[in-house]
Amino acid sequence: MPRVLEQELVCSTCGRTEKPPECHGNTMEFDGSVFFCSTCHKEIGSPECCGAAMKLRRKVRDIRKELFGLL
Repeated sequence: MPRVLEQELVCSTCGRTEKPPECHGNTMEFDGSVFFCSTCHKEIGSPECCGAAMKLRRKVRDIRKELFGLL
């Protein structure tokens, strides 16, 4: 089934969202504490908002259900 992984960073205090950091044109991977690039091995700490680190929210969408479920 065609599935798409959507990721976004969310502030648990104010609810602000932003895209995860990118490097070499790809979204950086998150290992639980830092974002890293699998190509160049660059590491970036989790972005902060309202004095705390933003949390990564992941959602898997089934596009086939969304498209053909409406028919």
